[in-house]
Amino acid sequence: MLGADVSPAQYASLLQRAAQGDARWLQFDADALRSHYNRRPFLLQHRLQEHPLFDIAPLFDLAQRLPAQQVKFRRGDVAPDADFDATFKPPQDALTLPHLLAHFEPLHGYICINNPEKDAQYRPQIEALLAEIAAHIHPLDPHITWYSTYVFISAQGAVTPYHMDREMNFLLQIRGEKTADLWSQDDPVILRPWQKDRLLAYEGARPPYKPEFEARARHFALRPGLGVHHPFIAPHRVWTHSDLSISLAFTFRTRQSDRLTAAHQFNARLRRLGLQNPKPVGESAWVDAAKAQALHALQRLRHPLHAAQH
Repeated sequence: MLGADVSPAQYASLLQRAAQGDARWLQFDADALRSHYNRRPFLLQHRLQEHPLFDIAPLFDLAQRLPAQQVKFRRGDVAPDADFDATFKPPQDALTLPHLLAHFEPLHGYICINNPEKDAQYRPQIEALLAEIAAHIHPLDPHITWYSTYVFISAQGAVTPYHMDREMNFLLQIRGEKTADLWSQDDPVILRPWQKDRLLAYEGARPPYKPEFEARARHFALRPGLGVHHPFIAPHRVWTHSDLSISLAFTFRTRQSDRLTAAHQFNARLRRLGLQNPKPVGESAWVDAAKAQALHALQRLRHPLHAAQH
């Protein structure tokens, strides 16, 4: 399973580590963080382009020593409106990772390394970055409950198609240049309430791109040392411009996003029972909290042994 849960004790340790840490790899604009975090995308700065572990040779080595299920790869020249999950299905031309690595740029290669923190060499640096993120967002959104990281290596012209994650994200550009297109998660033209409910209940495919969405996108030019924040479930698409690009994505959940997820899942249950227009999540904090509590109560009734163990 991707990612890892973060216990209260582990979270407290992250905050302590950030307070004691000397190396600062991330730099946030305090005003942008306070006004935009989890509402609108914003840029931040970092120094990961200076770190030797994030150069191309050690990352290619990492891709080859990790278990195969942690490394997804494909040709990068896919349609920008392609189904994101389907692009990683086994290639029809029997493309192998060694062949792609040996001919990466001619094949317009695209590699996604899942959870580099599971590698002993990379774990300390990833955990240090997580500690910095936790310390910065703690006053606004305390307690990270889960996180997962991804290293993206892509050749010129590679595309990450339109999709949305079920978490928040900081995408950090380390080498090369990209454009990240983001859409507002609060725009009902882009994501309707029922689509959000189904997305977070894992019902069906992710909501698809439509050509009429294009004019509503915001475009962020990324270069080494710049990153962009993706709010909770914000749709996005990424284009690689340079000959070779490396970026690191931190996706994470918090207690607040867990409550929102549970409220969406409760709405999805109501829809399956025939209530087609439950109150949309986000309109009332206390209603969302009540829905989250109701969902957890139902889950405890269905799985009492599991609930007792937690």
